[in-house]
Amino acid sequence: MPGGDEKSVRPAAVLPGLIAGVTETLVVQPLDLVKTRFQIYEGANPSLLRGFRDVYREGGIFRFYRGMIPEVASTAPARTAMYAGYTWTLHALQRMEGQHQLVPHLRLEHLIAGFASGVPEAVVVTPLQLVKVRLQAKEHLGRYNNAFHCVGTILRQEGPVALMTGLSSTTCRNCAFNSIYFWSQSHLKARFVEASGAAEDSHAPGHLVAALRTSACAFFSGAFATCFNAPFDTAKSRIQQQVTPEGEGQVLKYRGTLQTLRLVWQEE
Repeated sequence: MPGGDEKSVRPAAVLPGLIAGVTETLVVQPLDLVKTRFQIYEGANPSLLRGFRDVYREGGIFRFYRGMIPEVASTAPARTAMYAGYTWTLHALQRMEGQHQLVPHLRLEHLIAGFASGVPEAVVVTPLQLVKVRLQAKEHLGRYNNAFHCVGTILRQEGPVALMTGLSSTTCRNCAFNSIYFWSQSHLKARFVEASGAAEDSHAPGHLVAALRTSACAFFSGAFATCFNAPFDTAKSRIQQQVTPEGEGQVLKYRGTLQTLRLVWQEE
């Protein structure tokens, strides 16, 4: 999960964020695979339990970790790009306002900085997200052997530009999530961590309480932000799972973020 505010977003915070990101990937990978398949499937999805059972029957426990390599590989560059974009924008806004918040009680600088951080993050992760979706999609199980074979096949059959497929929807997804996450996180930390007087200094009394409260704030902020980025994440999965047609005159069904969202709304 990303960090909370300008006080915690330092270069040293990237390493804990990286470790947390890798751990998160290992833990939630089975859920992520089922989620991606649900997003790609055109129609009513089965229950979550049925989804897990189908994946297990398909390839056992290791099937749940198909597509994990590109997800783990994207963690470090994604966290770095996100933190860099957020920190730079936040500090720029604070300098413009003379170190004062745009609107003190609204904390809009966190919303804007979070939104801006989604752009460099999307540029970095889009190729790896494309590979992940292709590997996880049930429709491509016989097409790609592993992540490296997937990259080679895409380059050979679809060209280098295809690696950036879904950039717009990935950008929308990341901007939506990061803006709501950092904004809500700043409010929750101000209310439950800073106002309580709990110390975030690891050598100060009350550090453990502050750490637990900060983790809780991050959890609820992440859950809340997911409500805003889920539609764009579905559009991203639909767009990225499509293979560029070889024949002339063939048109992809999903061609852009808004067009994909409109199709899903109309058909499903």
